Amino acid sequence: MDQKKAVNFLSFWVANSVVLLLAAAVLGNNVVLGNNNLSGPLAAVISGFILTLLIYLVPFAVERSGYKIKNENIWPAIFFVANFVLIWVIKRLAIVTALGISNILWVLVVALVVTLAELGVTKTTGAMKTAKK
Repeated sequence: MDQKKAVNFLSFWVANSVVLLLAAAVLGNNVVLGNNNLSGPLAAVISGFILTLLIYLVPFAVERSGYKIKNENIWPAIFFVANFVLIWVIKRLAIVTALGISNILWVLVVALVVTLAELGVTKTTGAMKTAKK
C-alpha cells in the first residue's frame, strides 16, 4: 500500500469516527457510543474503522457486479445506500461495535451525514479517483 492510499484511508477513518462522535453528542439518546466493555471514543474509532474498511470495497463490488456507471454523479447515491446498509449492520452488531442507534430514521440521518463527510474527504484528497476507472 503506497503512502497516498494510506493517507486517504486514514482520512476516511478519521472523518467517519468524528461524524460518529458528533452524532452521539448531538443526537443524545438516539445515537449511543459505548457499552460495558468499550468506552464511547473507542467505540467510535472501531465503528469508524469497520465502516471505512467496508466502504473502500464498494467501488470494487460495483465493478464486479457488472453494473456500468455512465454518470459519475450516481456515486454519491451508491455510497449513501452502502453507508446506510453498513451502519445498520454495525448497529446490529452493537455487542461488538458498541454503536447503538435507536431506530432506522436515525440510521438514515447518520448515513447521510457520513456520506457528506466522505464526499468532502473525496473532494479534498481526490481519494476515489484511483479506485474508479
